[in-house]
Amino acid sequence: MSQTDNITDAIQASLANFTQRLDEISSQQFKEMRKCSFFDPIPSECLAQIAKESEVKTFSAGKRLTTEGDTMDSFHVIMYGTATAYVNNKVVGSIRSGECIGEGTFFGNENFKRSATVITDGEAIVVEIRKTVVDKMEGEVKSYMDRALLLALFKKLQAANKKIEELLRDKELQQSRQPIPISIPT
Repeated sequence: MSQTDNITDAIQASLANFTQRLDEISSQQFKEMRKCSFFDPIPSECLAQIAKESEVKTFSAGKRLTTEGDTMDSFHVIMYGTATAYVNNKVVGSIRSGECIGEGTFFGNENFKRSATVITDGEAIVVEIRKTVVDKMEGEVKSYMDRALLLALFKKLQAANKKIEELLRDKELQQSRQPIPISIPT
């Protein structure tokens, strides 16, 4: 065996090792995503495809996931941890494990702007799916991802309706407690 053959064999072995390691990382990423409730409506074979195109990121406390006004170029699902959403530097909500941000990425070809700055409360593990990946989704993968997204949006709408009801109830309570002006004739 020549030295060139030895080098070629070493390169091939190294590539095979690298490919195996990538498969292991992809498999681990899939397993972690499978545990996340956002992905429950997605069958494993479709989720495996999404996992290959996604990136799992770990953030420490106080790290910015999104910035209000930036172009929405990715979609995020919090797999572990929580984050707080701010609009004009005021707290407007919180995002928990299994919830998503950046769902505007799925709506058409428009360049939507982020409506809030989202900052992690503690350590958080987040799946990031880039808009370019979303745009390439088709068939069953797209259908199941749409289903997961619609379910997430439905839950957000329910929470928003509940918050509106609470605010209206609080307002009615405040109005019922206001003193009634009485005028005493002199």
